Amino acid sequence: MSELDSGLRGILSLVGGKVIDLSRSAAQCLEVQGLLIVRVEPDVGDTYNRNVFALDRGKILWQIEESPHGTEKDKPFTSISLGRDGELIAGNWNGVDYSVDISDGTIQVKNFKK
Repeated sequence: MSELDSGLRGILSLVGGKVIDLSRSAAQCLEVQGLLIVRVEPDVGDTYNRNVFALDRGKILWQIEESPHGTEKDKPFTSISLGRDGELIAGNWNGVDYSVDISDGTIQVKNFKK
């Protein structure tokens, strides 16, 4: 696993010179099972709840499923990390940590923090 930070507005350069435009600033990047998992930062006032992507060889493989929990309309993911067993965890604004299926971006509740 490697963690990277990018201040570039919406553009990630990948190995092999491929470029992907995510239209928002990359806030976190993790390499997981050969995929680049990217959490982008929504603009202030912008409701953008599916803000985690999996990238591979210059292509977007999936965009994370939106959280079905909470009453707020605006509930983006605020962190991505790896659990002890290597599973991808996405923390959400609503206080729920989700286990993310690395193959398709679907989520399941892992932990509730609030």
